[in-house]
Amino acid sequence: MRVVLSADMEAISGITDVRQILGSCAEYWESGRQHMTDDVVAAAAGLLEGGATEVVVLDNHGAGAPWNIFREQLPEGARGEGWNVFDLPGHEVDAMLQVGYHPRAGVPAFAPHSYIPGLHLFLDGEVIGESHGRIWAAGTRLLGIVGHAAHQRTLGSLAGTPFLVVQDGEDPHHAVSRHGDAEAAGDAIREFARESAEGIADAPRPAVPQAALFEAAIDDLNDEQAANMTAAGWARAGDDRHAIELTHWADAREPLAAAMGAAMAPFLEPWSHLDLSSSEAFVAQDQDRLNDLTAMFVTWIGRMAGDSS
Repeated sequence: MRVVLSADMEAISGITDVRQILGSCAEYWESGRQHMTDDVVAAAAGLLEGGATEVVVLDNHGAGAPWNIFREQLPEGARGEGWNVFDLPGHEVDAMLQVGYHPRAGVPAFAPHSYIPGLHLFLDGEVIGESHGRIWAAGTRLLGIVGHAAHQRTLGSLAGTPFLVVQDGEDPHHAVSRHGDAEAAGDAIREFARESAEGIADAPRPAVPQAALFEAAIDDLNDEQAANMTAAGWARAGDDRHAIELTHWADAREPLAAAMGAAMAPFLEPWSHLDLSSSEAFVAQDQDRLNDLTAMFVTWIGRMAGDSS
């Protein structure tokens, strides 16, 4: 049984400060990556104990650049891969477990966003987030989700999916851990993953959208980025939205990438100067530049907690 463990970072059990998720911050290098690794290792171990014969870990935080998980700490039977979720149907995947999943844009909670800060996504009128997009792309069973309480409350069409809450709080910049310490959180995640794998026969297989209207709203979209979205198949659908008709969710791959690129545009130039190859390379960089980039992200994330619907 091959299970994909799709890992994000914002709703990892030990993450309590937004700086722990940003590669431009010392907190990310000092504690954020290890916290993410700890939750992923616990989940992978539980999946293997529950019957998975192979666990494939996908680092879905920042597109895995840099790789946020210490792969050498993964248990035997688990490995990291750089697979795109839209390619998972070709990899004979039996199920997916989502770990570290945060609230979508517009939800008053820690680090709310949908793929990229500044991006708001809708499918046939439903406000959607990364849990939706990734399981629809995978086209497989969703064993469960580990993450923030506000994400569980706003799952919409994925409501009822087994969910382990490890994080809470409405402050976009600070979270509250649900468990007393790292050991307790790890035990809870491992047990949840084990039970999820054992219950694979009853796990939901979310319906993949067919013939649906996909819409995107992007904060501060400029003419150049709007042109890039048009080239990817989007059409204007009002002052603040673009839309595209999909025959199948697989058709969303290029339009979604274009929308993410447009939302990320304000950060591309400063981000391109970062060296995230190692902690040593990080500390050798211009700290003023790093601080400026961090301030941009922190401000942007705060905006995402407002109403986007």
